[in-house]
Formats: sequence, C-alpha cells, structure tokens
Amino acid sequence: MLRYLLCLACVLPFVRAHPAFDGVVRPEPDGSFSAYMIPPYKDSHASTVELLPDGRLAAAWFSGEKEEASGCAIVFSRLNGTSWSKAATLSKRDGYSNQNPVLFFDTVHKKLHLFHSQAKAESGESEAAIWHLESDDLGNTWSEPKAWLTSPGAFPRNRIVPTLDGGVVFPFYNASLSNPAFGKKNYAIFGYSGPDRNIGSVDGWKFTPLAGSDDLVQPSTVHLNNSWLTFFRDRRAKHIYASQGKDADASHWDKPEPTQLPNNNAGIEANLLMSGHIVLVFNPQTSGRDPLAIGISKDQGKSWSCIRNLQHGVSAEELQKKKPHYEFSYPTVLQTKDGSIHVMYTYLRQTIKYKRVTEDWICNGQ
Repeated sequence: MLRYLLCLACVLPFVRAHPAFDGVVRPEPDGSFSAYMIPPYKDSHASTVELLPDGRLAAAWFSGEKEEASGCAIVFSRLNGTSWSKAATLSKRDGYSNQNPVLFFDTVHKKLHLFHSQAKAESGESEAAIWHLESDDLGNTWSEPKAWLTSPGAFPRNRIVPTLDGGVVFPFYNASLSNPAFGKKNYAIFGYSGPDRNIGSVDGWKFTPLAGSDDLVQPSTVHLNNSWLTFFRDRRAKHIYASQGKDADASHWDKPEPTQLPNNNAGIEANLLMSGHIVLVFNPQTSGRDPLAIGISKDQGKSWSCIRNLQHGVSAEELQKKKPHYEFSYPTVLQTKDGSIHVMYTYLRQTIKYKRVTEDWICNGQ
C-alpha cells in the first residue's frame, strides 16, 4: 500500500486537472474571467446569453445524450453574483430534439422570451419548427412550450434586435431544402414585429426571406446609426458573409457579399458595443472548430483591426500533441454597462464555457 501511495504521489504533479464544471467565475492568467456551466446532461451545445433588467445574465443552451437525440432539452441558468446556477430543464419532449435556443427580454412588456427549434429525433433540420415559451418573473417560472412557427425547416440561432421604431427584428433561417427560389438550399429570413411587440404570437410578425442568401444561415444582426448589418454563416465553409439594410422593418437588404473573415460552416455572433464598434466571435479558419476568436471592427464591419483567440486547445502541453481535435464553437456575446464583454460558447461538447473580457483585452492584450 505504501509503495502504491508513493507511486501515486510521483504521478499526480504531472496530471493536468480538468477545469471544474461548477459554474463559479474565476480569474484566468490571461486577465480574463471564466466559468464552466454545470452540465445537466451528457452533451451541451449552442448557448444564448441575455441581460436581465436586474443586472443579472441569463443563459440557455441545449443538452442531452447528443445533438438530435430523443429528449434533447433546452436548459436555463442565471449568473448570481460570481456563480452560475445549476441549469433547469425548460423544454423537453421524448421522440424529439430541441436545439438552438434564443433568449430575448422584452423591455416593453417585461417578459423574458425563449425561442428554440424542435424536430423529430435524428431527422436533421429540414422538418424543424420554432417553439416558444416565456417568463414573467425573469426565469423563475415559465409557460408551457408551444409551437410558434411551423413552416418546415424554420430554425433560430442568433439574438433578436430592437429597432428604432420600437419594434424588434428576429434573424433566423430555413433548412427545408424545398424552396426553388434558393436552389433548394438553406436561406436566411428576417422576422419583424412592430412597436406593439406581440412577440409571443406568430401573427404579430412579418417574415421576409433574403434574396441571394442561398447557403447562408444563422444570420447575426446589429443595428448601426440608421442601418442594419448582418453577418452570415457560410454552408460552403469559405467566408463569413455580410449584408446591409436600411428599412426599419429589415425588409430590404443588399446582396450578401463575402467579408475578409473565413468561416468553417459553424456558428458566429456579433453585437454592437457602447464604443460604436462591432464585436464578433467566430472560428478564424475554414475547417475545424479550434481555435475560437473574438474580433473588433471600428469601421462598421469593413475591417477587423483587433482579433484575439478566446480559446485554442485546452492546455499548452496538449497543443504539442499531433493534430489534437477540440471543439470551441457556437458563441454568443453581449456587453454590459460596466464595459465587460460576456461570451459563452460550446466547450468540447461537454459543457458551456463563460468568458468575461473587455475591448482593451481584445485589442491591447490587457
């Protein structure tokens, strides 16, 4: 027994401890802060983060045995002080897979909305519908999930954006592969709900497919001074695309064009910062989902003067291995009034990672 303990003592200093999946926010050596969500089920993916009126952050993601598995659920957590709560299961259905949640707090009606996709297990995206549930008490209790947009292939991903006229724009996509106008490929759609914001009813929305968005999905939209700018995931895994629009209801857009940034056919998300700059989180390559980077544009998306990796590998030692395979993907990002930029993303499909940085951290390394 003594010999065994001595050998174990020799080995332990060389064993890299796995980060604690306990939701606690801790400082990192690089000057950022991070936490790893408490995973409710085996697999976790595709997070969304939203700011509540009491100053807390709320997050949701999908979690289950694996993506598209029966019973894959939408789960929900809030940041209380320096710890994220244990995730609560909000929407789960046997025989079906729930994916890609989108949180939105409506400041007009004081409701927290949650949209997500639902499709039969292992059936892909082509027959998916968008479901909806809402909370009147910042996520303490929720309505029963109900089908919201049942057009086959409707799929959400990125955040809903307020408009200058008091309405909101919901960018999403369709994966039915049945629309000849888009070559039977995936395409982007913009939903608009006016100043009355009847968000919970599909009758309160107008939907506009985006011409020229063949194979462009998961649009992420920001509102600039008097215009819109939307970035797209590229199914062809070549570039992040972008399109500009000027109408209040987001009904008319320029033809999407490739940006200078690569895309690996994986999720991205952009947001507007208090500085007027745009922040974008993405994988800076055309294949694989490692590393994950964050960029800043100071000229409304024309160029990206600051780009820094949020995550590359899980340790310096493991990066020395031959072709390690990791996944850091599907980011969500927002900024709070204190200047902090909050990012969440898929961490190895094991959990969701939270990271807090600043614009200075991104551009100046501090």
